[in-house]
Amino acid sequence: MKPDTQRVRELIGENEIDKAIQLLLEYSDAGHYRDLQDQVYLQKGNWSEFKRRRLAGVAEEKEFNSLKLALFNIARDLDDRPEEPEKPRRPEPPPPPPPPPQQYVARCYFNGDMNSYFVTPGNQVVMVNPVTNFSSLVATRVASMNPAFAWLYMFPNGFYYSIDHNGAIWGLNNFGMPMQMGHVQYL
Repeated sequence: MKPDTQRVRELIGENEIDKAIQLLLEYSDAGHYRDLQDQVYLQKGNWSEFKRRRLAGVAEEKEFNSLKLALFNIARDLDDRPEEPEKPRRPEPPPPPPPPPQQYVARCYFNGDMNSYFVTPGNQVVMVNPVTNFSSLVATRVASMNPAFAWLYMFPNGFYYSIDHNGAIWGLNNFGMPMQMGHVQYL
C-alpha cells in the first residue's frame, strides 16, 4: 500500500512540522521504504536544532525553508516509488502436539533443565524432545531398598537419583552432600 503523502504536504504547508515528520517516520518504517528512515531522522534532528536556534533568536528563515524542502523531497521520493506487492509470508509450522497424557504415569522436573522427562507404565524414564515430540530412553524406575525413598531414577551407567515419598528428587552434590535436584509430578 502506498503511503498518503498528500497529508504530509498539507502538514508541512500548515507548519505542523512535528506531525509531518512523525507521519513520514511511520511511512518509512513500513516495508520497502526503510531506506528513507535515515533521511527522516536527519530532518527530525535538523528540526530540533532549528527550534533550539529559534528560541535563542539566531535561526534564519532560509533554514526553515530548506527543512521544509527536504521534507517535501522525501514525500516526493515516496510518491515516485513503484508500489511493491507484499511478499507472502511463509506459513509457520504448527507446534508439535503435546505428548499423550494417558501414556505416562509421572513427569520429572529437574532444576535448570527445560527438557521433559516422563515415566512410562513400564517403568522407563523417557526424555521427550519438545521440537520433534520424539522420545528417547534415558533411565529406568527401580524400587528403592531404602525405606526413606519411594523409588530410584537409575541411569544405565549405574548413577541414580533417589525419589522420596513426597516426590522430591535427591542427588549428591560435588561434596557428597544430599541435594534436591527437582521433583516428580504424578499424573
